[in-house]
Amino acid sequence: MSGRPHRRVVLAAAGAGWEVDAVRELESARDLVLVRRCVDVAELIAVAQAGGVSVAAVDLSVPGLDLEAVRAVRAAGVTLVGLGPTDRAEALGIDVVGPGSAVLDAVRAVEVSATATGKDLAPGPASVEPGGPSDVADGSTSRRRGTLVVVWGPAGAPGRSAVALALADELGRDDARCVLVDADTYGGAQAQQLGLLDEVSGLMAACRVANQGRDVDLGEHLQALRPSLSVLTGLPRPDMWIHVRRAALERVVERLRDTTDVVVADVGFCLEPGEGVAGAGRNQATAALLELADVVVAVGRADPVGLTRLVRGLHDLDDLGVVRPLVVLNQVRAGIGWGAEELASTVHRLAGARPVALLPQDGPTLDTAALRGATAREVASGSPFVAAVSDLAQHVLGVTHTAVSP
Repeated sequence: MSGRPHRRVVLAAAGAGWEVDAVRELESARDLVLVRRCVDVAELIAVAQAGGVSVAAVDLSVPGLDLEAVRAVRAAGVTLVGLGPTDRAEALGIDVVGPGSAVLDAVRAVEVSATATGKDLAPGPASVEPGGPSDVADGSTSRRRGTLVVVWGPAGAPGRSAVALALADELGRDDARCVLVDADTYGGAQAQQLGLLDEVSGLMAACRVANQGRDVDLGEHLQALRPSLSVLTGLPRPDMWIHVRRAALERVVERLRDTTDVVVADVGFCLEPGEGVAGAGRNQATAALLELADVVVAVGRADPVGLTRLVRGLHDLDDLGVVRPLVVLNQVRAGIGWGAEELASTVHRLAGARPVALLPQDGPTLDTAALRGATAREVASGSPFVAAVSDLAQHVLGVTHTAVSP
């Protein structure tokens, strides 16, 4: 033990009653070094990002302690020890948790957890009783979660949102439950397409609750289109993207996957890295969902400009390491002078992927659907566009079934 380096600890107690005793114990411990007593979460994050700290002991009632703060501290390579209620620690994803009266035991439990898991950071939360050993939580689960289908498309209005809505409509049938999530931080359109003009964003409200470490009651935020299909509406204005934080969005989507069969996410076009260490950049919503996706549907417009943008985007997706996308060409029409095989061959030659679906241009159906606040199938169940999207849904289900087969 003497050869082990001392663990450098930072404390954020916000004046908790146990803080004075905790400071005394940490300063007298031979295996620990108290580096700083932080007055708030902002200082805690700054100290963690500055480096030289391995453990942060934090009172769980400190103002501003939320999912993004936890993500920021952990992104700096610092293990969090939560001092307070276990359920609060679990909601925030804290590594190790214990009562304020057992700070030393909780901090030392970090090493026990790391030894048990073979990792430097505990997957948490592990719990510790005063004076007792720690118990590492078993994070395994056998529950099958719903499939996450992410619909992406490059800039230039390829019809991504219309495809996402039509696809969700198809997947939310035959006793399957589907939720459509409008996660486009540049210009969400699902609420407008469906005539849901309430200024309250379901996505923003759910993310706000999740970011505070509280359980998200999906019934309060989803709008039901029918018993098997619901929508989590997007941002009413593009400048409100800051309210959709990556950690909170991930928590909301994972909660949806626990309660439904399929989640279809309509995401923004931009694949550039977002700003900020803690995932606060505007493009982090798209990046997070692409990373979590079971199936990615890449939608491009069937014309020279649209194909060029699609091919570039497919290469960008490949660089990101996401699952191999299902390529869809939208707004296919005779006027462009290319047949189906020419379009498919062009994409395959330039991007190495053949389209799984060519969706015909069907302005009258989509215009009528938007005016009525309905889906394409609801206004024209026999349209070629609806038939093509139905075939696409079967491709998606085929990929899903292949992925979950033993």
